[in-house]
Amino acid sequence: MNKLSASLEILHILETNGFEAYIVGGTVRDLALGLHFNDVDIATSASPGEILSLFAEAKIIGDGQLCTVVIPQEKGWAVEVTPFQGAGLLDDLSRRDFTINAMAMNRFGELIDPFGGLLDLTRRVVRFNGRPEDRIKEDPIRCIRLFRFAATLRGFVIDDLSWRATLENLPLFQEVPYERIGKEIYKALGGNFYSFMEALEVAGYLPLILPEIYALKGVPQDPGFHPEGDVYEHTKLCVKNAEALTSVSEIKAAAMFHDIGKPHTLTVDEEGVGHFYGHDRLGADMAKEALKRLKAPNELIEKVYSLVKEHMTHHAHFKDKGLKRLIGRVGSEEVFNLMELQKADIKCSNKKATKDHIIEREKRIKEILENNEAYKISQLDIDGKDLMKLGFEEGPVLGKILKYLL
Repeated sequence: MNKLSASLEILHILETNGFEAYIVGGTVRDLALGLHFNDVDIATSASPGEILSLFAEAKIIGDGQLCTVVIPQEKGWAVEVTPFQGAGLLDDLSRRDFTINAMAMNRFGELIDPFGGLLDLTRRVVRFNGRPEDRIKEDPIRCIRLFRFAATLRGFVIDDLSWRATLENLPLFQEVPYERIGKEIYKALGGNFYSFMEALEVAGYLPLILPEIYALKGVPQDPGFHPEGDVYEHTKLCVKNAEALTSVSEIKAAAMFHDIGKPHTLTVDEEGVGHFYGHDRLGADMAKEALKRLKAPNELIEKVYSLVKEHMTHHAHFKDKGLKRLIGRVGSEEVFNLMELQKADIKCSNKKATKDHIIEREKRIKEILENNEAYKISQLDIDGKDLMKLGFEEGPVLGKILKYLL
């Protein structure tokens, strides 16, 4: 049974037991747009206890009025059933964040759209549902959620009145927990992240959410190498370049964070030329701390840390040993994401800069992997015990020899 069929069956069970029930919110929006959807949201007149009595496998998440009953389904997805927020369906829909999320569908496939969500989908507009200031005061996270939807729904723009409301209500945002902010940023990485960054900057949210990125404004770079401007302009362009190359979230995130160490490592030599020695290593540590603050997934944190730390390695003249050690440090899959980041980075530089050496390096790495050449000590056909049999004494020297043999 597919997701929609399973969800309609739940509606049927609720209705035959005397309750109103509708598929609501993002599920209806994605159905209207012809997009894939994950979990399914249902709103009903039944109480949590009544829902639990009808579905043996269900469990409650949260408490009070905002609790949700989750009904697990096969293959890991779930139907989330929530009691109406307010007096009924219309009241429930009136409190939802955006018009495109304030639609419902009954089990016969009929659309309930009291606030013009379908029209806004047709016009490709993201608009607050009702009075923008009311929706923002209810939950200030909706400001950057507005930017996120405009970035992840292809071709959508923000309604003018809604945009102005985000500017006017900026002070309300300062108390939003970083964990909730992080979830919106993580989702935005799946869309046009460059436009999301621009919205944060123009609306004034960037210094509150990503002070490390805002601090790049005004940090000078040698115009001979970086005609695009200061470190912040370079960073935005790098994100834009990365998006043209890939949809991989960690590459986009690494593009945003790759130079955050520069303001703290700037030195000027006798000829007045600025340098940023060690900004890659410091930037990696800073990126990790920023992502931890935002409660990002651990896997994303570690991948971004590695990419930022290694992003300057395209300047190194690696022979095979160096390349193998790079693969060992970064990983056989992630090393290609590093190459994409480096291509995006170098494309920001002057017209004489070329990515040819990165492409050649990429080819050689593919050959190493396709030929099953060892790039970790553990992959060698010889180990420390073999060396001791040959007469070498136990100790650090064994590791040095094995490392040399790579």
